[in-house]
Amino acid sequence: MNDGNSRQYYDDEIDLRQLFKSLKEHSRFIFGFTGVVTLLAIGYVLFFSPPSQYKVETSFFKPTKSSVTKLNQYSLLDETTNTANTANTANTANTAESIFNEFLTTLNSKVLQREVFIDGGYREKLGREGAPSISITKNKESVLTGVALPHILSTQSSNPDVVTEFLNEVLTVADKKTVNSLINVQKLKISNRLNKITTERQLLLTKAKQDRLSQIKRIKENDNQKLQEINNKIHATRFIAKTERMNEIVTLKDAAQLAATLGIIDNNLSLFNKSSSNLNIAIQSGTNIPDWYLYGETALLKMIESLKARENDDAYIPELAIFDTQIKDISDNPLLQTLEERLDDSPFTNEISQLDIETMQLKSIRPDLAGINAMQLYQSSNSEIIPSKNRLIIALAFIGSFMLSLVLVFLMNAFKEEDVTSIQKSK
Repeated sequence: MNDGNSRQYYDDEIDLRQLFKSLKEHSRFIFGFTGVVTLLAIGYVLFFSPPSQYKVETSFFKPTKSSVTKLNQYSLLDETTNTANTANTANTANTAESIFNEFLTTLNSKVLQREVFIDGGYREKLGREGAPSISITKNKESVLTGVALPHILSTQSSNPDVVTEFLNEVLTVADKKTVNSLINVQKLKISNRLNKITTERQLLLTKAKQDRLSQIKRIKENDNQKLQEINNKIHATRFIAKTERMNEIVTLKDAAQLAATLGIIDNNLSLFNKSSSNLNIAIQSGTNIPDWYLYGETALLKMIESLKARENDDAYIPELAIFDTQIKDISDNPLLQTLEERLDDSPFTNEISQLDIETMQLKSIRPDLAGINAMQLYQSSNSEIIPSKNRLIIALAFIGSFMLSLVLVFLMNAFKEEDVTSIQKSK
């Protein structure tokens, strides 16, 4: 038993010695084969492997608060003037998030990237038709600090300088396009509001004119009514005066007939002047002295003739002067004349004044790009080389060729031993 084990160990020792001896004999082949394959790998790496690749990236944050404020001062001006839209003001205001999302959408546009690539001459600089593939990494807040991390725009290229310039220009163009888009929206809002103000102002002017014409019509109707009432009073007064004159004629006729009957032809006024020293006796119908006796038939007939010959009693009606004054006041109504001569109703409408003020405010706005951005740059484009696989390829070629040379040596030894064994057996 022990002899068998000893013999096995002895055979193994002989095999190991033979193995190392074989490796030593074929060392030139091993190192030659390994060297050749390694040199081939080095040659491939030097002449056939692609050039070194660089990772180019830039980072940016959301827009500044001042940009958001400046954009909102344009978009909210036409909203704040209308109290009915106050509830919708918060919904129409730009926020840093909404502005930044629009910027990211613009930045991610292949059309924009293609446009910058061609217009910037990068197709000629890079010698390729297509623009570099760009990726956007949307970072959130840091879990540890709670501070917002910047977004990263990155790409890979073997020409880092040109691609760095390209990324910077893409960012700049996307920022300008986004701000321009937002500014154009504000301009459109202002234009729409101005058109709306023009329509509202025209409607208010039309309403003010209609109200003024209605007021003129009411004043005229009221004046006509007053004139009609005064004219009715004038007719009534004239009728009363005519009636009184006719009644007086009848009274004087009766007195004249009575005077003729009694033979009193002439007046007896002289009797009163001689018999009485009182000079205040009026020559008129008295209570105690009858007209037929005082005036006599001749005077009474003359009085009757005079009353009959009178064509108009207006001179004997003092109220007519008052009525004429009232008619003149109504005809010369200053309010009516002012309303009829007015050419512009806008100064007398408060709503139009407010609209005119708002129009001046809107027209004074000149939206521009100054001080407005859709993002704030955190770090300009920079490049770093991507670790190459050339060393790995050479290392793998060296190790692989070395292992393969060992395998080949073992195979050659195996075939050699078989040949020796077959020769011994044949003897």
